Amino acid sequence: MYRGSIPEEDLSKYMGLTKDQFIEKYLLESDKENRYQTKSAPCGFLGADGNCQLGDCRPESCKKYPYTDQPDRRASLYSVLNVIEVCPVAFEIYERLKKEYRWTYRR
Repeated sequence: MYRGSIPEEDLSKYMGLTKDQFIEKYLLESDKENRYQTKSAPCGFLGADGNCQLGDCRPESCKKYPYTDQPDRRASLYSVLNVIEVCPVAFEIYERLKKEYRWTYRR
């Protein structure tokens, strides 16, 4: 399951926390230097309404997620099925595709 990858940026001010409080509350150290992952999956910053609590401050990798606008992703549509459980955008895309292509369930 996807976990947000957070670069070492001072997002703590945006959340009203010290840097140490921010790291302790939300992040795990990653194997990459000066990077972190969110403690919870799919992401500790995902609000109940499906919006990111970091708003415009969110990292570039999060802004691009679930990467459905990249041409090479078309070949891996099945991987999107894993994402629709956790990502409201991917879920909405999937639901629209079902309607557009009139997908039905076999019984």
